[in-house]
Amino acid sequence: MPTKAPTPRQLQDLQGCVCLALRRAARVVTQRYDAALRPFGVRATQIPILTAAVAGERVPLAALAETLGMDRTTLLRNVRPLVRGGLIEVRQEAGSRRAEIRPTAKGRERLARVYPVWRGVQERVKSDLPDPAFGRALHGLGESMRRRGAD
Repeated sequence: MPTKAPTPRQLQDLQGCVCLALRRAARVVTQRYDAALRPFGVRATQIPILTAAVAGERVPLAALAETLGMDRTTLLRNVRPLVRGGLIEVRQEAGSRRAEIRPTAKGRERLARVYPVWRGVQERVKSDLPDPAFGRALHGLGESMRRRGAD
């Protein structure tokens, strides 16, 4: 049986997709951070990982993936360049399968150098938001969706 084509109203609904709008905005914002961080050899998606390593000294990968709302594959894809760059180490406890990340001295130093540049981008992005409450709403939306899971 042939399926019916979407109605004009359905097409209009699909074009106003919240997921598409958020993904588009996220790409634009990520590109701004990445451009500013490029001279330091890190990407916006790697900063939370490096920050967690420096703040926690020993951070289990499974817990970090959950905290960041990433699956392990995505997390590992972002961890590998940090390891290759000598910014963090991944270690496993003897007799355990639990892997942890740990910062290196180079990682701590790099994060300290990155911070002022990151802060500048952060302030510019926040000032571009239509209303300060909008940024808080986006953060709350992310937290709410994370807690609910992927239904």
